[in-house]
Amino acid sequence: MGDDGDDGGDGSDGGSSEARNYVVTAETGAGSEGVPESAGFISSCSASRYFVPGMQAVFYVGIFDPETGDQLTDEDLESVVVNVDGLQNVELGWAGDDEENPADEWGGSFVIPEDTEVGSYSYTVEVSNGDNNYQTVGILEDSFEVIEQSNPTNYVVTTETWWDNQAPEESVGFVESCGPERQFTQDMDVTFVIGVYDGSSGEIVGSDTLDSVTIESTDGAFDPIELSWDEGGEDSEPQWSGTLDTADLAPETYGYEVVVTNGDANYYNVGIASNQFTIIEL
Repeated sequence: MGDDGDDGGDGSDGGSSEARNYVVTAETGAGSEGVPESAGFISSCSASRYFVPGMQAVFYVGIFDPETGDQLTDEDLESVVVNVDGLQNVELGWAGDDEENPADEWGGSFVIPEDTEVGSYSYTVEVSNGDNNYQTVGILEDSFEVIEQSNPTNYVVTTETWWDNQAPEESVGFVESCGPERQFTQDMDVTFVIGVYDGSSGEIVGSDTLDSVTIESTDGAFDPIELSWDEGGEDSEPQWSGTLDTADLAPETYGYEVVVTNGDANYYNVGIASNQFTIIEL
């Protein structure tokens, strides 16, 4: 009788020993439509996890062979679709053949409906690859936030995680040097880069107003990290940042919250943003 197990093999000499997973990376950005003029924390054609209704949300997705680090293109894959829970499916196209702005990534966008409720929206990147022998045809889960930009009494908190060093050799291409990342190995420390903005003016808020900005694990997996304020300069933007040593973290996904305290300022909801990063095993 045939093997009906979950090893992803085809019953031939390959089996689970040759089957492997895709490495899928995803970023969201603001398109050119619907960006509020007063929103200093959002600019068109730039990376963002925060949107207001009516804005264009753009997905930038990389799909890599885990063994070689090579990008998989439309010659390798049948389709790449972003499924936004409760909103829309967005079919992505390979941007490498674009005449005006070629890029080694999959991309696509949609305009967030004006009647979309404020909140966090999860999405999955779903990859179809035809006959290639991959144990898990790549699925990556992530999320973005829809906010009410007209509410001036809240902070708006943006989050990024970075690897501030040379890309490790074993990452075979899907980790950049000194760039934003969501996936790290145990040899890569996670640097949190956080922006806290005034909900009314869109201006970034620093240590002259805030008592502290702290990264806290959602389940106690690591100790809180108090961030430092950097006023920026000619070559850098003002930001809050701090680094987590990942050596003792097992390979899995970790949730975190940004907790902001601001003393006597009159904000009824002192900003809290949540996000996640993943420790992977190569």
